[in-house]
Amino acid sequence: MSYFQFLLQWYNWPYLVGLGVTVASLAHRPLLSGLGASAGRRLGLTNTPGHSVVRTFGLTFIAIGLTLNGVLHDYWSSAQQRGFLPVLVFALLVGTFTTRRLGRFRERHFPPIKAIGLGSNALQGLQGQVVSSSVGPNYRAGRAQVMGSDETLHMAMCKTTGEEIPYGTKILLGEYDSEDGRYLVERLVADPAKVPTEPASSE
Repeated sequence: MSYFQFLLQWYNWPYLVGLGVTVASLAHRPLLSGLGASAGRRLGLTNTPGHSVVRTFGLTFIAIGLTLNGVLHDYWSSAQQRGFLPVLVFALLVGTFTTRRLGRFRERHFPPIKAIGLGSNALQGLQGQVVSSSVGPNYRAGRAQVMGSDETLHMAMCKTTGEEIPYGTKILLGEYDSEDGRYLVERLVADPAKVPTEPASSE
């Protein structure tokens, strides 16, 4: 039996349907995006696009199902029919688990960006991250990325009063200097209450 003939066997039909749905999601169909968004909310995903939910679940579901059916076909063909339902359930569970975990990782580390903002003077008190080589009192090209509450990613020009803050450092935006269009920033310090302390010496 060729691989194409294997794919057309009845026990692989759910995965072929899944493949069709996944491919259709590439076109951002409103119906699929809506269904994906609804499924994502049931998994606790609030900011993951619906088409991303469909693709992640679909690809995982297809890969697990076809792989396990292929193993049964090659090494335990007598159990192919009896293994259809267990394989299907396992593929559904793994697809759901993977979609939830990847969605949460994406929402935690890659928040959605609805717009890009430049030159805003109302970002005081927000946290950001240095994206230039450094931010200092004399380096006029110091820049930081700041995510606004409306999911707008701002590029803010920054400076410090003394120390240089290197690339990638988390910062807190302070007063905006309207004369040179830069924010006075400082290194973001962790909450002291959350920093573990060493036990006092008994001596």
